[in-house]
Amino acid sequence: MKNQLSCTKCEYTVTGKETKCPQCGAWIRRAQRIRRIGIVLILIGLFLVGMMATITIALAPMMLSPGQNTGGARFTGTPEQGMMILGLFGIVIVFGLAAIAGGVFQMITGRRSIVIMVIVLGLAALLWVLGSGVRKALNRSGVRPIEQQALILPKL
Repeated sequence: MKNQLSCTKCEYTVTGKETKCPQCGAWIRRAQRIRRIGIVLILIGLFLVGMMATITIALAPMMLSPGQNTGGARFTGTPEQGMMILGLFGIVIVFGLAAIAGGVFQMITGRRSIVIMVIVLGLAALLWVLGSGVRKALNRSGVRPIEQQALILPKL
């Protein structure tokens, strides 16, 4: 089962060294290769969840109390913008969790899951839409991206 060959579309199991499925014509992938990709997905998912959770925990107090100094920093946006940004962070965390789930499924079964792939693509689309919304909301409020802000250095 470790080197089992299966079709990526119809899941037809091949015993020979074919590279294309005799049943539907799709590519044949080794279960071992799919399991390796699963490990990569798990690592990427853990990285996304860990980093975004750390960033969210560090920035949430500042985002939830705009205009107030929190730990030496201040968020100048509105409470709605803060919630949108934290929601964007949450979507990235869910994206990472979906990557972990897909990787675990691939490690266990040696196959890909179409359902998990559709969920991840849907989350990617949602992430793009929400990210665009946050950017537009920040532009409307006068908060400029860092690359557009003037750099002011103190005089020595």
